[in-house]
Amino acid sequence: MDSCREQILSRTTGPPPCILVVDDEELVRDLLAHFLETKGYRVLSAGDGRHALEIFRRQPVDLVLSDVYMPGLSGLQLLTAVKDLNPRVPVVLISGRGEVPTVVEALKSGAENFLTKPMDLELLERVVNRSLQLASIRPQAAEHHLELRQITQISAPSQADYICEVIYQIALSAVAVGFAEHDLDNNLKLALVEAVTNAMEHGNRWDVNKRVEVEAVATPELLEVRVRDQGEGFDFSHLPDPTQEENLLCERGRGIFLMRSIMDQVVFVPPGNQVILSKCRSPQGRPNPNP
Repeated sequence: MDSCREQILSRTTGPPPCILVVDDEELVRDLLAHFLETKGYRVLSAGDGRHALEIFRRQPVDLVLSDVYMPGLSGLQLLTAVKDLNPRVPVVLISGRGEVPTVVEALKSGAENFLTKPMDLELLERVVNRSLQLASIRPQAAEHHLELRQITQISAPSQADYICEVIYQIALSAVAVGFAEHDLDNNLKLALVEAVTNAMEHGNRWDVNKRVEVEAVATPELLEVRVRDQGEGFDFSHLPDPTQEENLLCERGRGIFLMRSIMDQVVFVPPGNQVILSKCRSPQGRPNPNP
């Protein structure tokens, strides 16, 4: 993960990314700020959502890391306000309670990720790094779009360095047909990263001789992505249920929970080495809910 952080910190000749930390508990706020500063980031702090929003309006911020439950303006309200001002700034929410409906609401509202207290600083670092890395994937849209259906097929070896390139190519396809204006809207990139990472890590066991096959079908209204690995497959129903509060901190099953919360439909094809993710651009014509 150090190489990932170095890639983010060195992507420009300007100052390192700026993270806005928002928490009404001073001890937690100071701990997070100090930790992120030791990792090379610039940090701004706010004790509540209203103050955070004032800072966000005045100064450039690359990522917002906010508690959910705060007096005045809550973290969910702050998320909505930030996305209204700049939808490309990633927002990661933190909660000491970990209720599943709150997590799902945050992800559906565009949060890039969700963490729970007590804080796992190693996981926090990975989430911040990945959110900033994905935010940098920004292909530009053309001014006009024909009625298009674009199919993009990608074959990649099971190496972590290829994951962002795979997502970038899917983003290009989505932009080309008008599904997305500049990138993959909000946190779609996170869901795709989880799917590709699962295929490389759990399917192919990071075996560079085994490949991950990705097919993205994009229209102006629908993005469907199929991810297939060369592993033996697995029964995802045997993973710990991440909707149980005690399992929200568990790594196993977390990726599937994130995918299901963000996408409109997630289907695992037997024997479990292929997953199909679907997302509609508008509420009309959404696929059926996840089975």
